[in-house]
Parts: sequence; C-alpha cells; structure tokens
Amino acid sequence: MSPIQTEVLIIGAGPVGLFQVFQLGLQEISAHVLDAHDQIGGQCSALYPDKYIYDIPGIKKITGQQLVEQLQNQIAPFKTPVHLGSYVQSLKPLEDGFEVTTQKGVTFKAKCVVIAAGVGAFVHKELPLAELKEFRANKSQVFNSLPENADLPGKDIVIYGNNEHAVTTALKALESIKAVNNAPSRGSVTLVYRRDKLELEELDSSGQELLRTGFEHALKTGELDFKVAQITAVQTNNSSLSHVILTGTDGLESRIKCDYLIESLGLSPKLGPITEWELAMQRRSLTVSPETFCTSIPGVFAVGDINTYPGKKKLILSGFHEATLAAFAIASHLTGRQSGPLEYTSSSTRIHKLLGV
Repeated sequence: MSPIQTEVLIIGAGPVGLFQVFQLGLQEISAHVLDAHDQIGGQCSALYPDKYIYDIPGIKKITGQQLVEQLQNQIAPFKTPVHLGSYVQSLKPLEDGFEVTTQKGVTFKAKCVVIAAGVGAFVHKELPLAELKEFRANKSQVFNSLPENADLPGKDIVIYGNNEHAVTTALKALESIKAVNNAPSRGSVTLVYRRDKLELEELDSSGQELLRTGFEHALKTGELDFKVAQITAVQTNNSSLSHVILTGTDGLESRIKCDYLIESLGLSPKLGPITEWELAMQRRSLTVSPETFCTSIPGVFAVGDINTYPGKKKLILSGFHEATLAAFAIASHLTGRQSGPLEYTSSSTRIHKLLGV
C-alpha cells in the first residue's frame, strides 16, 4: 500500500487535536488525524461525555460530548480524514518530513507532525491473566463490552467491574440472554468485583437513580447475581472458555460457568511508542517552545496536555491557544517565511470563502 501523503499529520482526535485541524485549515494547510480510540473526542468522549465543562469562553456550560460535536461541525468545511482505532508505532525523519507508521501497517508521509495525544492513548484495562490473551486477540468470548453480533440468548455472561459501564452492561446482558418470544432461558448474568461498592458517576439527570434502581431490582428478583471476589483463573474446554475461577474475600475459591467474559475495568492512558522517539521530555510530557510549540525535533509539534513549558496549565483553553500558535509556526516552517499579516475571521473574505460563510 502506498503511503498516505499529507502536509500535517495530527496524532490525537481530542478537542485540541480537532481545533488544530481548524487552525491549520485557516492557513490552508491540509491534514490527516490519527487516534488510537475508536471514537473522536479523546478524554471528553472517553471519560466524561455527560459532564459539564464551564470554562469554554462564551459558553455558560457544555458537556464533553457536546463540545466534541461542536468542534466536528467547525472543521467540517475542511473535510479532514480521521483514522480511528490506529495508534502510531514509529516516527522516522526524512529529508523533507517524516514517515509515520501505525500498528496496522498504514504509512503516512507528512511534512510536519503535531502530537495532540493528551495524557496518552486510552486503552481498556484488562485482567492480568495470560490465558485470556488468545481470546482477546481472536475476539472470541472475552470483550470490553457486550459483543453485538454474538448469539447471547441462553448464554452465561460474566462482567468484571463495578463502574457505571459494568452495571449498565449487566442490565443489558439480562435482556440479551432472554430466548426468543420470552421463552424460559437457562442463561445467567453475574457481576463480579473485589469490592461491594458501586462507583456510579454523578450524572446531571435521573440516569444514575434509574440505573441504581434497575440494578437493585435485578438483584432482588434473582435475575442478576453479584459476587464480591476476584477472577484469579479460568478454565477451558476444547479451546473454549468454560468457567472462571473466583477467589472471595475469605480466600476460598469457587467457579462459575462463563460463555462470555466482559472486562469492564475502565480506561488507562498510555504514552506508548512516543517515549521511544528521542523527543526531549520532562515528567512524561514533551518539552516545547512556548512561542511555536515545536518539540526538540524541528517539524514535530506538541499541543495540549502532552506538552510542558514554563507556566503550563493543563486546560482545554490552553490547548486551543497552543494549537493556534502552532498553526502559524507550521505555516512558517512549510514556507520558510515569516507568517503573513494577521487576518480576522470576522472580516477576512478569504477565510469566509474557506468556511463557506
């Protein structure tokens, strides 16, 4: 496959990465965006989509997901390609830019690279059991959410976790295992965690109360089983997962049937290969110039929570400022000239034409 050619490759599709697209677009610089997650939005979509943000200028309050949607609308005129579920494996300097390769083997050739990776790529936490690696790799029986195309009615489903996603998944699983036409089902749903306390997020609606009520009702009726224990081992039968072994707080072991295991342990940020690119770092953050947001490698820029400089504040607002100055610096880097006269979006006919307004 031929490399994808672009002027700028942006690593990270969070709010700052999306605003970087907008600022580069105003400079008429084309870009592609990569993100390791399977959805646009970074931390806003992954960690707090329903929580309100109160420090976006001119907006009294906006949820994380609403902010992401507004930013997507803002960059729509530039038709920037976004590649999801892809994380960068390597970055190789070239005479006229960089060669960037993903874990999927896709290669980009870019004149500049902008790292807007936040605190790192968010990956699902997993049980530390080597026996589960093959099932995850084959996408058979072990998942981080309910599999959409699996034959669930009548199956024994085990969810490990105590967060909002775990409880929601357990209630959805109860509906999924029911046989056609509500005929009796021999399937089961078991929620397992090492503590008995649920960590339901504080929601700004009645969602939390409904979730808690549904969970308590399922426990009382016996539809859902909740076990305070750790999953310490698994059993297989003819290369298929058949049981999980539980170790209770009393140290005693038990086993339960398991056709599908859902690991609902939340997300964890990882910098991954970025730490191997010989970029100057300070406390797991990339050091940059506060005038240009260029890293220690010319042509590689870093904006948002991934960078550090004197006076750095890890705020979305700061990231927007950094993306703006980085766009001007990238324009100068590409042309070899100082940036042209400053134009205002309120009066520039050139910008109006770009935005279609």
